[in-house]
Amino acid sequence: MEVRGLVITCPRKVEEWTLSVPLAVSSEVGVRIELCGLCTPEQRVYRGAKPTYPYWGGHELSGTIVSLPDDVPDGLRVGDRVAVLLMRRCGQCRACRLGLDNHCAYLNPKARGGVPQGPGGLANFVGVPAYQVFSVPSFLAPERAALVEPVACVARGINRARAKAGDTVAVIGGGTMGLLHSILLTTKGCDVYLFDDDVATHGPVMSTGAHATGSVHSLSDPKLVEKLTDGWGFDCIFCTRFGVRGIQGAIAAASRGARIVLYQSIPTSDLLSVGANFLHYREIELIGTIAQSADDVRNAIRTIVEHAARFDVLQVNLWPSSNAQEAFEQALDPRVNRVMLDFR
Repeated sequence: MEVRGLVITCPRKVEEWTLSVPLAVSSEVGVRIELCGLCTPEQRVYRGAKPTYPYWGGHELSGTIVSLPDDVPDGLRVGDRVAVLLMRRCGQCRACRLGLDNHCAYLNPKARGGVPQGPGGLANFVGVPAYQVFSVPSFLAPERAALVEPVACVARGINRARAKAGDTVAVIGGGTMGLLHSILLTTKGCDVYLFDDDVATHGPVMSTGAHATGSVHSLSDPKLVEKLTDGWGFDCIFCTRFGVRGIQGAIAAASRGARIVLYQSIPTSDLLSVGANFLHYREIELIGTIAQSADDVRNAIRTIVEHAARFDVLQVNLWPSSNAQEAFEQALDPRVNRVMLDFR
């Protein structure tokens, strides 16, 4: 079938293309897309930092079901509002069998022929396997449903860190991902401290119930860390920004038995040097996290529904898909947490 897709054709240029995509009517769920967020991958390609053209991005989707396969999955109905997670989860590979289905897409990539590279969510319609479709309550606004994917990614890192009520937690970076970490961690009952060089990020984070403490450099101030943590150090630290410099600050401020989560990706040329014995004797864990599992998605939906008002702190701007060029330009503005394209 033919869909309207937004394709990045070169730096700072987006075009609407008519694209022919296969729809397996007997086995796929048809979803009319309402909103699609512009995340870091789209922004990098658009500004020319990752020149992979043409690129058909989009993976933060909300929409409504318009058709169901012959074997109708439990809980899905035509007209349901859904979040769509485009990651491949075959259910058969070792990663999927171990509950690491967030790794399946990286181990078993599946190319789509005849269309530009990319996830392909920036479109008015997608046809996908049922496991990529997650129902949300009908009262949940489309812009909240489109946040399910990034919230699920954040939730995964928090779960891997085993963060719990009463933990003293540092979040490095007050951008969109740092803000989402603050929302989810304060919801869990953690005592959260933000570290970011940009003081403009401090106000939104404080409105989540976290403390805006200072710059990343201040993590290396032992007197400040002792004061904030009663002399113990931070139980969990989430690195969402500032690359190696942020990770070094996290290690300096970590308590014994601390869990340090490397949420952000950093250039492969940026190398981290850390004394192995420091980690060994203090039992500090460095934890990677990538994407989200299906369970993380379900947990994210539950959190967004139960704590919807907490997400009002996010500045989310909607643009009609006909104004995609302007929308992409605004997505590069760090003051805006998420720009979403509206295909309704």
